[in-house]
Amino acid sequence: MNWADHSLKESCNRSRPSGSGAGFTIVELLIVLAIIGIISAIGLSAGQYAFDASRLGSTVANMRGVADAILKYQSDNSALPSGGLQPVSAIAAALRPVGGSVGLKDGWGWDIYYEPITGGGDPTFRVYSYGKDGTPDGSVTGTWVDFYTDIVFEGSGFIQTRW
Repeated sequence: MNWADHSLKESCNRSRPSGSGAGFTIVELLIVLAIIGIISAIGLSAGQYAFDASRLGSTVANMRGVADAILKYQSDNSALPSGGLQPVSAIAAALRPVGGSVGLKDGWGWDIYYEPITGGGDPTFRVYSYGKDGTPDGSVTGTWVDFYTDIVFEGSGFIQTRW
């Protein structure tokens, strides 16, 4: 065996670990798994926010459609649809001739609500979505906090929403 063959054989043997020194340690594997978990959690959180923002956009569009139909109804009939706080589905038949088909649900699948408001000048109305949880907050503060906050359209514009 010549000198070049001997050097090549030794370098090949050194590049192949053998015995207990081969592979990754359990600590290295746990660190990699922890990093993957953190990155996945961040991605899922961002994805959930994007889905909720999309649902909010759908809700705002449906509420605008309902409000437009109510304004057309008011213009044609010189009055707002009757009743108190109620789901839009209760007045959908009255709105259909003037507004066509309107979205009855918000982006999360909850009912959209209508309420005529009288007193203090011209009669107006509110259209509500109770947000992601579908539960009324109990008051209209004019500020939007998160996707669980009620979304409120009054008269001609939103008074409580992200946009």
